[in-house]
Amino acid sequence: MNKPLVTIITPAYNCAKFIAETIDSVLDNGYENIEYIVLDDCSTDETPKVLAWYNEAFIKSRSQTNIGEQKTVNDGLRMLSGKYFMIVNADDPLLNGAISALVDFMEKNPEVLCAYPDWDSISEDGLYKAYIKSRDYDFRYMVKHHTCLPSVGSMFRSSVIQSVGYRDPRFWWVSDFDYWLRIGLAGQMAHVPLTLAQWRHRDGQASGSKSDSRAQDHIKLMQKFYSLSNIPDEILEVRREATCWSYLVAATVTDSKLKVLCYIAKAFLSHPLISFSIEFWDIVRRRALHYLRR
Repeated sequence: MNKPLVTIITPAYNCAKFIAETIDSVLDNGYENIEYIVLDDCSTDETPKVLAWYNEAFIKSRSQTNIGEQKTVNDGLRMLSGKYFMIVNADDPLLNGAISALVDFMEKNPEVLCAYPDWDSISEDGLYKAYIKSRDYDFRYMVKHHTCLPSVGSMFRSSVIQSVGYRDPRFWWVSDFDYWLRIGLAGQMAHVPLTLAQWRHRDGQASGSKSDSRAQDHIKLMQKFYSLSNIPDEILEVRREATCWSYLVAATVTDSKLKVLCYIAKAFLSHPLISFSIEFWDIVRRRALHYLRR
């Protein structure tokens, strides 16, 4: 085949209700030269039985003791053979043609390490909820406002593993954000203005839960990021704003009312002029709309 090999990695834990739809969305995507690795992280539902339906010629599936999503993804990254890879969550199917569109973009833009598309928000039953247009890539904006621009449907050049390494399993909640920040230090990412993936909103998922451990992950992420030695000057310039926003985001995800006030106070102490910024209120509005639409 003259098309480059693409490795798809799907970490799975108790997603029997959705994983067949996701696997089929990959296998029937219209791109033949794929290596599909599905890693079951010791599911206690029917996930292993669903995986057993699929011929090993189409997917490489493996069950293991429960080690968590980040270590499971890292296991998949160590197994991959493709020029490019995608991490497709077990409940977030791709739209038809996504792989081909992203490969074409990456082949035409060899300097890009990660390409990310627009996506649709869907309900637990797979019904369309909203179209989410991703913001064009701007690393300074991403760090300054503590917001992860790439999301579902992203494709990575496998060379990032040599330059960036693997996900940091010390972060339970923001390991993917940490990974994208490190990729941003290594090279370019790019927005592909096509709707190529779906994100499923369902009860009980991690992205909707609140806890102080999640809030602390956001704060520790910025502390780790700014401890790195290869931060460019233009990113060092926005450290106060980035710290401020990490506290503001922490305030939105903690389950402690007392900590909400504490994090907001620390945010304004980090950057007292934030409330006088038009950009601040615009970002607040955008974040509110984004969460409502999800």
